[in-house]
Amino acid sequence: MLKKTAIILFVVLITAFIFPGCGNSGQSEKTVNDSISQVNATDSIFDEDSTKSAMTTAENNIEKNTDTLVSKTKNVKIAKPKVKVYYFHGANRCVSCVAIEEVTKKTINTYYKKELSEGIIEFKTIDIEESKNKVISEKYQVFGSSLFVTKILNGSETKTDLTGDGFKYAKNKEEKFIEILRKTITDYLK
Repeated sequence: MLKKTAIILFVVLITAFIFPGCGNSGQSEKTVNDSISQVNATDSIFDEDSTKSAMTTAENNIEKNTDTLVSKTKNVKIAKPKVKVYYFHGANRCVSCVAIEEVTKKTINTYYKKELSEGIIEFKTIDIEESKNKVISEKYQVFGSSLFVTKILNGSETKTDLTGDGFKYAKNKEEKFIEILRKTITDYLK
């Protein structure tokens, strides 16, 4: 008889501790208090019907609170990052400058076609000598050929300057440059 009382009390306490903040805290507290009253009332005279009633009440509370918790989590929207790849250039472009742009386009179109079509990734080639590009050129502090990968998440931006890697690898070690670019973009998509 004492063992059944302990089981009921355990279930009631677990219910009270697991689901206190699911939006019905007053109702859960009342149910817990009612269940505890039932347990206290059955301490001296313990019968099977009281046990079943208390267990049913506790099980119903768990199911109701679990449903509430599940429905609340379905409405949570998780922000996804956006990745912007900017290749800046001037009017006079060397062979390496052109290679950086071509390999970057090739990488994005080959490995991120879906993300590109969904607007998750954006690629822009920006001529820094055009007046319409003055603001973005100043923002990135570019004065010549440059490659930036930017992650935008919840209004904040994280930038990676891949210009040095582009000049080092795009023309002569294309696969190495693609590997670096892919790693940066993939990390930013997480």
